Amino acid sequence: MRRDIPRILGTTIVAACAATAVAACGTTHATPGPVTPAASRSSSPRPAATPRQRAAADAAAILASFVTPPGARRLPAAPALDGGVLKTASDFPVSTALVDDTSWWLAPGQPQALLTWEKARLPRQFAPGDATFGQTMSDTFSLPPVSGVLNSRDLVVEVVSAAGGQTAIRVDAQVTWQPPRSSAERVPSAARVVTISQLPSLLPHGRRPLPSVTITDAAVTKRIAALVDQLPVSTLGVMSCPAMVGGGIELTFRAKAGAPVLAVVNSQGGCDTVLFTIAGRQQPALMGSASLILDVLKTAGLHWHVIG
Repeated sequence: MRRDIPRILGTTIVAACAATAVAACGTTHATPGPVTPAASRSSSPRPAATPRQRAAADAAAILASFVTPPGARRLPAAPALDGGVLKTASDFPVSTALVDDTSWWLAPGQPQALLTWEKARLPRQFAPGDATFGQTMSDTFSLPPVSGVLNSRDLVVEVVSAAGGQTAIRVDAQVTWQPPRSSAERVPSAARVVTISQLPSLLPHGRRPLPSVTITDAAVTKRIAALVDQLPVSTLGVMSCPAMVGGGIELTFRAKAGAPVLAVVNSQGGCDTVLFTIAGRQQPALMGSASLILDVLKTAGLHWHVIG
């Protein structure tokens, strides 16, 4: 299933969460053109490609899928147009794990006609997605994600009128990958006890949090820890997001009741992210706070209303 990847459309952030601003988004640029594995020079098996390498290869292949319009000429860089349009992508995923592979073209014809022409000729695997209209027009076409490896795979075709009855075209192959979690970024195996606390609601007349519950059943604690450990690393980067207004939960893991804290999990990261510390040290933010809350409460047999 495709993870819901927020995208920037012009100056608007489109996301599952109510994001209000984007402060940073990391981008990696791959080399254009189709990618074919080099022949092995030894009998030793080649190491498996990393998610980032797979994203770069996918982006190159997606860029090569663009069907060149009749009479189109590839440009070495963005064309010189008023306002610097097409120098940067107007539509891209909000992700710190993004490959954006780009080409520019100049073709005879009108922008809308060229978009329609391209849409009719792309390989069937590409599903039409977002369309934008304004100073420039663009269409996004998507391939299915690769579960746990590539979160989104998009081809964005952006067009704008140019001199002499021509259309300038920017083509972006945008692929986001899923960074792996290291073995160190897990709830410590010594955890046998977990305290589940309901966090205060941010609603004006929200109910007071219920008393915390401490689970001393090691088997149940292990199942709750496994729910945390299966969450993917968040790739949203630095965003301004409101915290979960309904409150959320916090998990505090210990080796035994009263022992020092081993790890803390807080679901109020905003934009569906989860904050995670081990022995007081902040770990990479995780994704999936809403599902984590529901799964933890179900596993613990608690009937708390903490979402929304």
